[in-house]
Amino acid sequence: MITGLILIQKATPETILKLHDQLSNELPQIKGKWGFSFKVFRNNPYSIDASKNDGATTQQARFLHVFKPTYLKDACVCLIDKKTSATLSGRVMEDSDESAGGEIPMIAGSHLHKGATGGLNDPFDFFVAQKLQSLWVQRQNIRGDGGQIYELENGNLTIRTSNVFLHGIFKGLLVQIEVQSKESKLSRHEVLEKITTKYNIPSGKIYCDMLDASSPDYNSDLCLQYSEVLNF
Repeated sequence: MITGLILIQKATPETILKLHDQLSNELPQIKGKWGFSFKVFRNNPYSIDASKNDGATTQQARFLHVFKPTYLKDACVCLIDKKTSATLSGRVMEDSDESAGGEIPMIAGSHLHKGATGGLNDPFDFFVAQKLQSLWVQRQNIRGDGGQIYELENGNLTIRTSNVFLHGIFKGLLVQIEVQSKESKLSRHEVLEKITTKYNIPSGKIYCDMLDASSPDYNSDLCLQYSEVLNF
């Protein structure tokens, strides 16, 4: 699967309505509403390991990004320094959840019984903000609200739109594209450009980098792309 993001920073109400009308005219399957939160944490400059302190006056900045889309249920994707990622869940799998088929990240019940999980009851971003303040300081809280999900081309293409707010201030319209492409001769960027042209999506820089090109991962790649497009 190829994923990509576009942020239309100068979107007006007319721009947003026009895009929704254009997508609706393609007779998509409307998959409902969605939203997300995206929090940016920076390492606490005052929490320097004394054993590694060589007397230098500066410390390299490190960043933790936490991406929580509503469609992941009680899970989130964490990215550290745009190098390492993990999908974390606070939801324990019950017998009734087996039908999910692994689509929703969960903690296996057997892991909980054997003590092979932290068993956190709080969302991970809340845990970081409240329990790990000595290590990480929250810098930004970005939210996506009023999102719509359109499924096109017999389920091979999904377009998600969302209004982006930074501390309550509107920052633009986000378009998230997910496509199953069979055009092996085209690059990821070219495939996404072709889609934006076909569906008259307003122009903007396309963010489609991968965390590891040799090992594609849907959640990790998306979190990396969010860290780049929402770099305010």
